[in-house]
Amino acid sequence: MGLLIDTLSKNKEIFNVNTAADGSAYGVWDLTRSSVSYLQNNMEIDTLYIVTEYYQMRPDIIASMKYGDAGKMGSLLKFNNISNPFAINTGAFLIVPTLSSIEDTFNLKKLINQESGTSNTNTNPNEVFKKNQEQKKFKVSEGRKNFLDAKVKNQPALIISPNITQPNAKSIEKKNGYLIFAPDAGGGGANLPVN
Repeated sequence: MGLLIDTLSKNKEIFNVNTAADGSAYGVWDLTRSSVSYLQNNMEIDTLYIVTEYYQMRPDIIASMKYGDAGKMGSLLKFNNISNPFAINTGAFLIVPTLSSIEDTFNLKKLINQESGTSNTNTNPNEVFKKNQEQKKFKVSEGRKNFLDAKVKNQPALIISPNITQPNAKSIEKKNGYLIFAPDAGGGGANLPVN
């Protein structure tokens, strides 16, 4: 089994669209919804940690040392406002919150969602925009439909570049005193006056 990053696995429990799959190892995460907020909870700080050369770009090892669980790296990164774990360099300071503070934050978010009704996402502007786009009906004009129908019916035998003629097509045509080169290629062709 792979590494279960807490901000993803806990969010699955909080935001799982398919609540019947809550206890399973799989589920549907709604990653468009806001995650936990540390501003809503009284966070207690365990320690400040200065990243050494061995632990740069390795929040999983730091979380394993501090919490005994490498999966807590999600909360460690989120709490320190780090989205890219590879940006953790030697000398960086990480604030390490207590494990109970992290758990309280997830519990508070779950409680808030239950009280407000998790299915009611109409207050989230991203959800509103997404639903509007999904329900939007695109209208196609009759002229556009006719044009597309004609294109579909008059497909060439071979799809090639417009400057190349189709097999068995005319390469030069004389019309109204002009020589038309490649009249079947692209519907136009180059015109030269005939003397």
